[in-house]
Amino acid sequence: MGVLQRFERRLEGMVGLAFARVFKGKVHPAEIAHALQREADEQRSVMGGGRVLAPNVFTVTLGPSDHDNLAEWSEQLAAELADMVAEHVESEGYQTFGDIEVHLERDEELRTGVFEVSSHVGDGGTPNRAQPAAAAPAGLPPLPPLAGLHG
Repeated sequence: MGVLQRFERRLEGMVGLAFARVFKGKVHPAEIAHALQREADEQRSVMGGGRVLAPNVFTVTLGPSDHDNLAEWSEQLAAELADMVAEHVESEGYQTFGDIEVHLERDEELRTGVFEVSSHVGDGGTPNRAQPAAAAPAGLPPLPPLAGLHG
């Protein structure tokens, strides 16, 4: 089972009934997960000794409607996305400077269904294997399920 499929299963485990209609025409968390994996792959760099360094700080910029749609779950979603990126980075054999972080931000100029992903290498000292960020605080509402996610 691929990293994206495991990510989907974890998120589905946090929710009850199908909630996919919330995302109709809007940014879906599965799209964000895929874009984060692609960003990690595209922004990696080869260091001395054949080691590969991946970014560890990711920013997902969403338009107002999409940001509001995900706001209730933003902390939990960011933590799950960070875990997913860490799994991907680890499975590819990349290293990072510090823990993986994912931040969700709002941009009034982006329209519904459009988002941007950027990344950089945060200052964390010496390269290490990717570690997921801390889990979201307990008591947050469950995330809606991710239908149609493929690895």
